[in-house]
Amino acid sequence: MAPSAMPDSNGVTTNGINGGGVPYAEAKTEDAYKVLPQYHSQASKLRVASIGAGASGLCLAYKMERMLEAGTWELTLFEKNPHFGGTWYENTYPGVACDIPSHLYTFSWDPNPNWSHYFAYGPEIQKYFENFAERHGSKKYMKLNSKVIEARWNEAAGKYTIVLENPITGQKWEDWCHVLVNGSGILNNWKWPEIEGLHDFKGKLTHSAHWDHDIDFNDKSIGLIGTGSSSVQIVPQLQRQVKHMDVFMRSPTWISPPFGGGVLHEELLKGAEEEPGERQYTFTEADKKKFADDPEYLLLFRKKIEAEINSLFGMYQQGSEMSNQFREVIRTEMNRRIGPGNEKLKEFIIPKWSPGCRRISPGDGYLEALVKDNVQPVFSGIKKVVPEGIITEDGALHKMDVLVCATGFQVAFRPAFKVVNGDGVTLDEDWGKGPNLYLGLSAPRFPNFYTIVGPGATWSSGTLLPSIETSVEYAIKMMRKIQKEQIKSIDVKQEALDDIYAHFDEFHKTTVWQEECRSWFKDGKVKNRIYLWPGSTIHFLKTIKDPRFEDYNIRYRYNNRFAFLGNGEVKAHTIKGNVQGLAPYVRNHDHEWSIE
Repeated sequence: MAPSAMPDSNGVTTNGINGGGVPYAEAKTEDAYKVLPQYHSQASKLRVASIGAGASGLCLAYKMERMLEAGTWELTLFEKNPHFGGTWYENTYPGVACDIPSHLYTFSWDPNPNWSHYFAYGPEIQKYFENFAERHGSKKYMKLNSKVIEARWNEAAGKYTIVLENPITGQKWEDWCHVLVNGSGILNNWKWPEIEGLHDFKGKLTHSAHWDHDIDFNDKSIGLIGTGSSSVQIVPQLQRQVKHMDVFMRSPTWISPPFGGGVLHEELLKGAEEEPGERQYTFTEADKKKFADDPEYLLLFRKKIEAEINSLFGMYQQGSEMSNQFREVIRTEMNRRIGPGNEKLKEFIIPKWSPGCRRISPGDGYLEALVKDNVQPVFSGIKKVVPEGIITEDGALHKMDVLVCATGFQVAFRPAFKVVNGDGVTLDEDWGKGPNLYLGLSAPRFPNFYTIVGPGATWSSGTLLPSIETSVEYAIKMMRKIQKEQIKSIDVKQEALDDIYAHFDEFHKTTVWQEECRSWFKDGKVKNRIYLWPGSTIHFLKTIKDPRFEDYNIRYRYNNRFAFLGNGEVKAHTIKGNVQGLAPYVRNHDHEWSIE
């Protein structure tokens, strides 16, 4: 971003953007109304800041270039890490992979025919995003090692003042924006588990989200805490290297076959029997060539996978035929993978609640690893950590050389930075006991602030990137309205949020998410409001495709909402001899037309 702008003698704020936009304005509402010297809906200059340079930030930069008029906006992606990529930059533990087929883990308009595996591993996903940034020039918007500490709204000026810090040097500075986008996600802050004596351990200690690659696991005795998705991926990898592994199991979990596996079986395996417990597929060079040479085949292949996943939403309706079928299929599969005996493991790990109450973990090889000779599942709770290892509640001491905390992220429904509105109230204070976010996007009383796929969006029932893309487009449509209509601030009405949450609560009375399981869908509680979209992913996308502006409070930069009408001209008047632009409604047959 350019240095903070200064108002000129006419009270209009300007800065270094060149192009067709109206300068930054800080109009005084008590001034007498005057016609603006601009054409109809001429875009005002807009300064945008985004927190995070992962998938959301990259998508935002790409879409702003295509949806907003060149020269009328600035963007900075503030990234706390020394490199971009978000989740896939931070998570580098052994076996890290996506549980969604790789051909859907791209931006929906940007297929990659060269994936090496049906379920992509972390390094290859990070490489995809790095390649995307190179191809589209996204890096010019990034400011790395820049952690947002606070964003404070000034209603009179119509802007946020942002406080930033370099995590390495501790240096702090300020910047500002008209529109603030939180693209940091809700799974971006890892933390050590709260276990007494954890840091008294004298061996090597590492966390799944902050992996120590210098640790040598070969022929070591290790302990691993957790049964979540990172544990499910790490355990099979380390089991092959270590002398002994104690897996401290904190809660049951459904371990399912891979999502989207039907298309894999139909299109690539052609009905052949895959190896039980090893349903990863390595694309052949012939597969990749066919994808590259026949884009329509690749498109249909991708559509089939997405359609299969979207068709499964019925499994989340409690007691439905699909839910009961999934429970039986997954239970049978888990019993098969564990094998004969091991009754204590089966009793502990197979949940009593329905599949989906907590996020299902597809995990080939995990259950098989738990019953290997060098692995011991530990069902007793952890009492404390001592220098030699872990003491469990049954009094046993488990000695180990390495302790792995596969405990994932601190789910951050609330941003990791402080957001303060024009009344001096923080988002934390405003929200109180639980999130207060409209469509996972907008918070009442916090203007010009958009969260990308926050609480209340889709996190459990489909693929994530389409929700990120459509949420980004929603935020940009709001920016475009702010620009075109000379809006100073726009925030969602509380009554709109009350209505959508009432729909949430009624809808979820019959879903599996309200069963007796502790889940981050319920803000880490067993019983709580369920902050998941009440429908499938495609249902969510249909809802947010176009903003409902009637659900927002709007305050204008000038004391007349029609100031944007300007001097009676349209953009086409500024281009000499623009026949097409000055007569778009004159046509040979009835079709849609628009006026710039």
